[in-house]
Amino acid sequence: MFSVEVIKILAAIASIAGSAILAYRVTGVLWALGRASEVHDLNIMQLMSPRRDIPLVHFGDITVVVEKAQKKFLIVLGFTLIILSALMQLWALTAELGYVWPYTSK
Repeated sequence: MFSVEVIKILAAIASIAGSAILAYRVTGVLWALGRASEVHDLNIMQLMSPRRDIPLVHFGDITVVVEKAQKKFLIVLGFTLIILSALMQLWALTAELGYVWPYTSK
């Protein structure tokens, strides 16, 4: 069916792709959470300001920014690729040890 080398290569590709997708999504989520934190701090500073003659600036829908940044499909895809990579590595290891998947000897 597949040689052990092919399985190892596919596992490495899946691991790299999954890690890259997760890294991309984590940076996006952290950016959005950073913006939400900044907006929250600005709102608190405005409310605590002793000068009441300055109009308050309201930042709305910041939760929408955070939700859009999550892109849950990509997060699920990244984790799925990493899990698939681990399963393929296990498959290659068992094949090298002389076992045919699942758990029967040659």
